[in-house]
Amino acid sequence: MTVTAARRTVSPRRSAARTAAVAALSAAALLGGGLTAQAAAPARTTGAAVELAPAGVLATQCYYRVNASGGLQIRSGPGTRYSVVGSYPNGATVLASASITNGFRKVGTNRWASAAYLVRITSYPCE
Repeated sequence: MTVTAARRTVSPRRSAARTAAVAALSAAALLGGGLTAQAAAPARTTGAAVELAPAGVLATQCYYRVNASGGLQIRSGPGTRYSVVGSYPNGATVLASASITNGFRKVGTNRWASAAYLVRITSYPCE
């Protein structure tokens, strides 16, 4: 079965706001503002149009803020028995899976963080 995604265009005003937000997130990540490189772009741009997920499609990733005073360990799998492969500082913004597996959200390839310490940022859209 082949599924074709619909393509919506965004008004120039909204597109400019998105572009500004992406630029701010990217600059903050490069300058060490506590944002991860994963929080770079909420949508892909192709010329003047911005491609968004079609209406009715469930979001697979959302933006979260780390709420762990000592930082948040990143593990190689969805559980405490997996090895620690990195960490995020308290207050960092992370793009993670909307779904939870064994109490963990996927934050990258073979990278998982405890969902208990990730607070959804509602001002950013899920993708």
